[in-house]
Amino acid sequence: MSDDMREQGDGPLRHFRVGRRAVLQSLVTGVGATVFASSASAASAHVHHAAASAAQPAEAAAASRLLFLDQHAFDTLQLLSEQIMPGARAAQVPEFLDRLLAVESTTTQKRFMQAIGAFERDAREAHGKPWKALSSDEATAVLTKISALPDGDETRGHFDAIKRAVAETYYSTEAGMKELGWQGAVAFVAPTVCAVPK
Repeated sequence: MSDDMREQGDGPLRHFRVGRRAVLQSLVTGVGATVFASSASAASAHVHHAAASAAQPAEAAAASRLLFLDQHAFDTLQLLSEQIMPGARAAQVPEFLDRLLAVESTTTQKRFMQAIGAFERDAREAHGKPWKALSSDEATAVLTKISALPDGDETRGHFDAIKRAVAETYYSTEAGMKELGWQGAVAFVAPTVCAVPK
């Protein structure tokens, strides 16, 4: 599937998609260099993770189920998902997003990783440790600070995009639909049969 077709699509990751024009403009202004550097860093972290997990069979089995995210990014997404939308972890929202990311365009994948990276950066700046090491109170304080940033702020944009992806995925699960009032009943409409006049 081409990037153009993906850009027109719908779904929880559409907030991370950008058109080709925006990508080219970012490359011209030098922002693209940051995107590709962070991608290379994520790729090397993934290779490093694979080597480390080979020594630990239980972790290797868990990591082998991931299709796109490395274990650290997945753990961060798991915690963020649950903090943003309680119940998201039990509904397997992070696993679903990992599978979606595996078939997304490279641009969407990079933007998603940048968003996860923004949370990591804010956690380290505020508390000197990665997001997954934050206490519940520390994470809530960072999320509250980010959510109060103005709409045009880049970090706020990352927060909003992750929040929308998590919420849309959660509310498409059985648990999320029940939270919205769905009772589990399915109705089918019988097709109308029309007689053709003779």
